[in-house]
Amino acid sequence: MHQLYDLFLRTGLRPFAFLDSHPLEQKVTRSDLSTLLVLLFRGDSTMTELASEMGAPLSSMTSIAKRLERKGYIARATSAQDQRVKLVTLTQEGRAIAKESEQMMLSVLGKLETAFTPEEMEQFTVLLLKAAKVLQQDGPARAAETRTPAVKIRIEE
Repeated sequence: MHQLYDLFLRTGLRPFAFLDSHPLEQKVTRSDLSTLLVLLFRGDSTMTELASEMGAPLSSMTSIAKRLERKGYIARATSAQDQRVKLVTLTQEGRAIAKESEQMMLSVLGKLETAFTPEEMEQFTVLLLKAAKVLQQDGPARAAETRTPAVKIRIEE
């Protein structure tokens, strides 16, 4: 099950899209929750590492980080080695929210474990990991798209 959980975070899949609305979402967005979880799982990160892990452009990650910092869930500091690099760390409050969201995700994944036999769960995990790998490599070549030629229309004045 840990593999599935890690897969969601590593591939940029948004695990909270599978959940019904939760009171936690009153405080933070699903992207915020995913960011907090990545920090909980991976530890302190640079903004560039975090953006890469989340599969988001650095500019989007900066917006998320600013929002989380204003709420007191993360702290950003300039690296001592390189003034251009910002290090992102969870605060105590951010860690508590990340732990709560982790429990939500584990609950959802636990439902899968309950529904599947151990063999089915293993097969599901293997297939999901394989699918993620294929999708990360842009998958098999697609048939060339056919475009409809533009049609000229006459506009009367």
